Amino acid sequence: MLFKKTAESVCSEISYSKLHNMLKTIGISISKDSVIEYMNYAVNAYLIFPVQNYFTKFAERESNQKYYFSDNGLLNLFLNEGNSALLENMAATELYRKYGMIFFLKSSATGIDVDFYIPETKTAIQVTWSVKTSAREREIKNLRKTASSFSEAERFVILTKDEQENIEENGVRIEVVPLYRFLF
Repeated sequence: MLFKKTAESVCSEISYSKLHNMLKTIGISISKDSVIEYMNYAVNAYLIFPVQNYFTKFAERESNQKYYFSDNGLLNLFLNEGNSALLENMAATELYRKYGMIFFLKSSATGIDVDFYIPETKTAIQVTWSVKTSAREREIKNLRKTASSFSEAERFVILTKDEQENIEENGVRIEVVPLYRFLF
């Protein structure tokens, strides 16, 4: 159940306390320390890996992270409908393998909420199945906010299943690229 709840939260940040409370809510008696231990076992066994918020302090980075599965097949076992989650998980897995240090960006002060940030390439990345839906404006808006309030980011990308275009908005150049082209 712990990994089912982790899979259901794959695109969101989650704390050990939240996982513990989710399990308690469905009647599973487990200590918070045991949740932490099991999550650490899964990380050490390369089943999952954490991605931390670039903007938070060290202590908060360790306790409130996003978790991704090292294998999309394993994640797919836990999801009913998960095309977007699987796409984002695939992006996370490949970015993690390629760069090692990846983060997400989330700040309530600036309103930034970006799926991935790669310090090595100064790239902010959003992942969505398609930009031909209502997600388009949300993803563009988040990258514009990032460009205007986070000077470290220099490249802005939206990864999709199979769409490609260049968007120029308010002086910000955003590349829309299929995931397979971006990674390989």
